[in-house]
Amino acid sequence: MIGDFTDILCRDLLAARRSGGHWAHGAVFFVMFIMLVAFALGPQQSDRALIASALVWLAACLASQLSLAHLFAPDLRDGTLDCWVSDGRSVVSFVLGKCTAHWILVFIPILLLAPFGALMLGAPIADLLALVLSLVIGGPALILLGGLASALCANLRGGGMLIVLISGPLLAPPLIFGVGAAEAGLEAMALLKILGAISLAAAVFGSFISALALKTHLE
Repeated sequence: MIGDFTDILCRDLLAARRSGGHWAHGAVFFVMFIMLVAFALGPQQSDRALIASALVWLAACLASQLSLAHLFAPDLRDGTLDCWVSDGRSVVSFVLGKCTAHWILVFIPILLLAPFGALMLGAPIADLLALVLSLVIGGPALILLGGLASALCANLRGGGMLIVLISGPLLAPPLIFGVGAAEAGLEAMALLKILGAISLAAAVFGSFISALALKTHLE
């Protein structure tokens, strides 16, 4: 199972390197979102600071969902997933490997940009550690739950809007607790634990349901 996970992870990372910079779309969206919000809110830094963490989390949440429509659909259409299943390999490992590759390619750049985005919105430097920590813990839930929606719609052409409609309610819990943890600071360990539990549940149940959905599409 670990070997299957490593195979699909390395394959997707290598394919992303060869395909150009489409994996950077999430980071570009994140930067543009923060810049436009900063301009829209005006120069009153004290007002922006109150909602800086929420805006950074919202930007990260939206940016992480870009290109999810293409997470599983190409492998389903070109027969890669069919060959994977025919070889008796784990579909759960396939799901986890692809979601991990998406997290590395899309979410890690967002993590690196998040402190600068928060500073642009007037967040105090003391709040940055809690913000980044909440994104590190909650980020996997965003990717895995978005991946679940992508797996459910993998057999549909032009299913991007349906993916958004499905993933929207699923992303609400990590977004709510992530913003709460970032605003409460490192003292609120309970919120970080809840956020970690959401990510763990998404990894276990989300990957399992995604694997079942992909198997159903092959029938």
